[in-house]
Amino acid sequence: MLANGDNIWVAPDGQATPHLEVKFARDEFDWASLENAITARIGDETVPIGPLELQIAYKLYLGAEKDLEDAVHLYTMFEESLSVGRLEEWVSRLDVTEEYERLKRA
Repeated sequence: MLANGDNIWVAPDGQATPHLEVKFARDEFDWASLENAITARIGDETVPIGPLELQIAYKLYLGAEKDLEDAVHLYTMFEESLSVGRLEEWVSRLDVTEEYERLKRA
């Protein structure tokens, strides 16, 4: 799969969630996610993840129901620690201002 450039989803056997996706950087947003990675702690381990502000804006950009639910979940869970300025920068760059306004009211 990696040789073909395909994304890989990893989840516990027989489950779709929780999961993580391993993928190749294909556009400026993928590269920004790598270059601005933050550290998530899972038990005693750590894993780099893309910045939450970019993840939220990108989920709004994707626009599928599940993506919007993910955006709401991330926004709700981490609202107090998000950088509003960085989030609004990604929202602007991805042209999802209307979706972001709805998210803030959710």
